[in-house]
Amino acid sequence: MAIHPNYFISGIWKSKENKITHFFLHQNMDAGFKKGDIKTEKDVLKLLEAKFTIQTLVWNYEAAKWIDGVEVKAVKSKTGMLIRSFKDNVETDHLDKLINMRPVMIPQSKFFI
Repeated sequence: MAIHPNYFISGIWKSKENKITHFFLHQNMDAGFKKGDIKTEKDVLKLLEAKFTIQTLVWNYEAAKWIDGVEVKAVKSKTGMLIRSFKDNVETDHLDKLINMRPVMIPQSKFFI
C-alpha cells in the first residue's frame, strides 16, 4: 500500500566511518515537495516519534524524475533508536544507497539546493 508521506529523504551524509550522520529532508506538499533541509539523525528521530511519515526519494536517471522509494522508520537497537528503510528488493532506495551529499555540500552549510 502506497503512503502519502509527510517528508522525503533524498540524500545522506556519511562519516569517515561510513555511518549516516545527516539527511536531506524535504517536506511533502500537495503540489510537490519543498527544497531540502539538512537534518541530523536526532531531528529525524523526533519527527518519526511524533508520528510523521517519511519515505525515501530516488532520482530515476532513465526517466529523469524523482520517484517514491520506501518507508523509513525508527527501530530499537542495543545502543538506542536507529533510522532504517524497509527494503522492497530495490537496492537503490535504501538509505545507504541514496545520493551521497558529502561531495556536494557540508552538513553545516547554509546552501540548500
